[in-house]
Amino acid sequence: LLLHNFLTMYFKFLVLALISAAFYANGVIFYLISKDHFSFSKITTFAVVFGVFSLSIIALVVVLLSMCLLIKWIIIGDFHKLHSIGLIAVDSWHSFKWGLCNLVVHGASKFPLMLLDEFWLTATFWKLMGAKIGTNTLIDPNVLIYEADLLEIGDNCRIEEESTLLCHKFNDGGLKLDKISIPSLCSLHARSVIFPESKITELNTTVHPLTPINPGETISAGHWQGSPPERVEVSNDAGIVTMSTSTRRASISADELV
Repeated sequence: LLLHNFLTMYFKFLVLALISAAFYANGVIFYLISKDHFSFSKITTFAVVFGVFSLSIIALVVVLLSMCLLIKWIIIGDFHKLHSIGLIAVDSWHSFKWGLCNLVVHGASKFPLMLLDEFWLTATFWKLMGAKIGTNTLIDPNVLIYEADLLEIGDNCRIEEESTLLCHKFNDGGLKLDKISIPSLCSLHARSVIFPESKITELNTTVHPLTPINPGETISAGHWQGSPPERVEVSNDAGIVTMSTSTRRASISADELV
C-alpha cells in the first residue's frame, strides 16, 4: 500500500510538472521577446507566442497520452491475461499492478482528452489502449473506461459524459475481470454505468442518465431507466419528451439470484 501511494503521488507530481511546463513555456518566450532579446515586430511577436503556445499544447497531449500507453503495456500488457486468471486476491501482485495502472492511466489521460475535446482523439486513444471501437462511435473525453482490452463497442454508438464502462468487479473476496460488449446503434446517456457480466443483446438500445446495468442483468432494444433498469416508453410531442414506465424489468440471470 505504501509503495502504491508513493508511486501514485510521484506520478501526479510528474503530470502536474509537464502541464505547468507546457503553459509556462509561452510566458518564457514572451518575456525574452519583451526584454529585446529578439528584434521582432509586434505582429511577429504575437505570431511566435501563439505558435509556441500551440506547439507546447500539442507536445503536452502527445507526451501524456503516449505515457499512458507506455505505462499500460509495461505494467499490465494485455488485460486479457488478468481476465484469464479468474478470481484475483486483493492483496496479490496482480491486483497491485491493476490498481496502479488504472490510477496512472486515468490520472494522465483525463486532462489532454478534455483539453482538446475531440471525438476522434478520444476514440483513437482508447483503440490504442486495446478497446475495439466501431466507426462513427462518439465517446466524450471524460467517460471512464477501465480495462480497455476487454471492451467492445459497435458502430454509430454514443457514449455520453461521465458514463462508466467497468470491466471489473469485486466479488467472492477478490477482483474479477470480465468483458463488456455494446452492440451498434446504442446510446449510453450521461453518468450511466455498465458493469461486467451485464448484457445488451440488441441494437438500438438506450440507457438513460444515472442508470446502472448491473452484473447478471440483460437488456434489449428500447429505452431503459432506473435501478434496477426498467423499460420506458419515450414519446416526443412538439419537442416535449414524456416517459411512461412499463412493467418489464431487466432480466436477471439465475446465477445472480443464488
